[in-house]
Amino acid sequence: MNEREFENELEEEQDLPTDSRIQIQLSYGTIRYLYDAVVELVTNSDDSYKRLEEEGNSTNGEIKIRVRRLKGGRCDILEVIDFAAGMDKEQLKKALKFAGEASGFEEGKSVRGLFGRGLKEAILALGKGEIYTIKDDKLSKAILWAGHKGGKYRPPKESHISSKEEREELGIIEGNGTLVRITVTNEKIKCPAYKTFWPQIANHYALRDINSAENRKVILQFESPEKQGLKMSKTISYETPKVKKQVVDQPMKLPGYGDNIELKIYESDQQLESPYNNSFARAGLLIKTQAAILDNQLFKYQSENSGCFFFGEVIWPNMAERLRGGESLLDLNRVGIQWGQEICQVLKGEIEKILEPFVEEKRRQLEVGPVRKLSERVNKLNMAICSLLNRLAKQHFSESPIDIGPGHEKIEELTIIPPYANLEIDKERPFCVYAPITIVGIGPGPYQAKVESSNPTHIQILNPIVTLQPHRERVLLYYGNFRVVGKTDKEEATITCKFGDHIATANVRVAPPGKIGPRKEPKRKGGFFREIKSDRGGNPSQRVRYDEHSGIIWIYVKFPGASRYFEDNLDPRDEGSLAMYAELLGEAFCRFISRDYLDTGKVLRIPGGEIEAVTIAMSMAQEQYLHHIHNAVLRQKL
Repeated sequence: MNEREFENELEEEQDLPTDSRIQIQLSYGTIRYLYDAVVELVTNSDDSYKRLEEEGNSTNGEIKIRVRRLKGGRCDILEVIDFAAGMDKEQLKKALKFAGEASGFEEGKSVRGLFGRGLKEAILALGKGEIYTIKDDKLSKAILWAGHKGGKYRPPKESHISSKEEREELGIIEGNGTLVRITVTNEKIKCPAYKTFWPQIANHYALRDINSAENRKVILQFESPEKQGLKMSKTISYETPKVKKQVVDQPMKLPGYGDNIELKIYESDQQLESPYNNSFARAGLLIKTQAAILDNQLFKYQSENSGCFFFGEVIWPNMAERLRGGESLLDLNRVGIQWGQEICQVLKGEIEKILEPFVEEKRRQLEVGPVRKLSERVNKLNMAICSLLNRLAKQHFSESPIDIGPGHEKIEELTIIPPYANLEIDKERPFCVYAPITIVGIGPGPYQAKVESSNPTHIQILNPIVTLQPHRERVLLYYGNFRVVGKTDKEEATITCKFGDHIATANVRVAPPGKIGPRKEPKRKGGFFREIKSDRGGNPSQRVRYDEHSGIIWIYVKFPGASRYFEDNLDPRDEGSLAMYAELLGEAFCRFISRDYLDTGKVLRIPGGEIEAVTIAMSMAQEQYLHHIHNAVLRQKL
């Protein structure tokens, strides 16, 4: 059936049954790469098989992925076919809603479809999707695509299967099943070569249980016409790392919450890839709940060589119950768990404590020979630089935009936070302005709000034009900040922010320093930075790392090039080595600050442009702080 015939059989196009201003935002946040769409569609198929199996039905468990790659890495077609239950017309209608009804998760089914999402986002982010689904010899069909003002679709139409040829064309020769065929029009979605794409699908952490299950058979059919008509067909499988020994196999109760956790950790016989920004890495602990792999983490050890020898799983059954109860424990863009949530922080801390002795022992094993004690002069230098870094960090966080905080969890209109504030004379104070996507809309931007003071002579706005950008953790919210300074004691003003027809206000007054409460900032006993140490492990993957948990900056003296500047104990070889010492400490500090720029939204994370965002944030931090570190180090004499 060609596309024109397919469309002629369907009803007239309509807007999707949800807020069209939100659809594309959610879709682009969820689907950033081609493999993201494959993960969503394959796990949907797996969920369909699981629902049948939980009802006592036998299945063949086969899932076919078909990809057609064109010149320059452009993806032409993505298809995913399963031979599970299929859907009737009403079930397909429900599947096209942006709600949690379709997956069965809310009813307690053991499925990954935690939000009833995946199908819609995959299609809208990639381009145009045709859905064919057969149930009891009836074919239901629908089409869905990304329009200029949001998602569009032609509602499902149902008919009897007319011929064997029709089934053959769909690839569902007999029984029930579903075909999702996406024509990719989004030019930002690229398809890698077969030798890259197959390992991506095989090793993606969210697909590992599916790819290694005995009752599933996932097949990749890959076509690339400009490669002499290349056609490949191969079963996908995940190869578990070779285990040297199991180091942890224990249940535990989550302190303060009572959730049951099952922890299994293995040591590999070789160093594995770090899970940091790598969905395909084999090192790391898979965080699981009720048939779903939600994240892969090594926490504070993910950038440490000795940590990358460990892998395993953390099974958290109670998380499924918490999600059903409405707790926001997952990133809305489906890129993992929100580790900033208090209960997630507790889990992270407990796992790190369990991992710590094994990682430390592995670090000692990787080091060779005894190490000389650090010289007194270098020890004093390290202490002085830690003190400097703590002062710079304190200054940075005292100037950071403030959090939304209690009482503002749901923002539905233009809002300034805090709505009331005291100003210290001649000291800048940051304010935040928040705008929900319902008033910002969808488009290329930039979105700019204007801020004014009712008393500009005595209370001044330092940056009256505020650029609004997407909030990192709350995808339906935009965010910007501005600064206010008070010039005269006891003066008051109303701060007004305007965005289109929308207005928000805040009231401020200038008060003596004694009446100004201290601003909250991240705190650590002894400061952020406590020590600077050498790591003598061989084959390091980086030259410097900051362990935020312990407050230690580790310099990897075996990193290529570093050994010419430092002894194994970190003593600089000569005065000229101080420049490299400053550069490494500056790299660690600026990387720490750059993460804050990304977390607070000062630097935008645009889907597909994450690497560029990290580079920009790092450059901003270096521009602001690197010269201070170099000046302080180079003033020292060894």
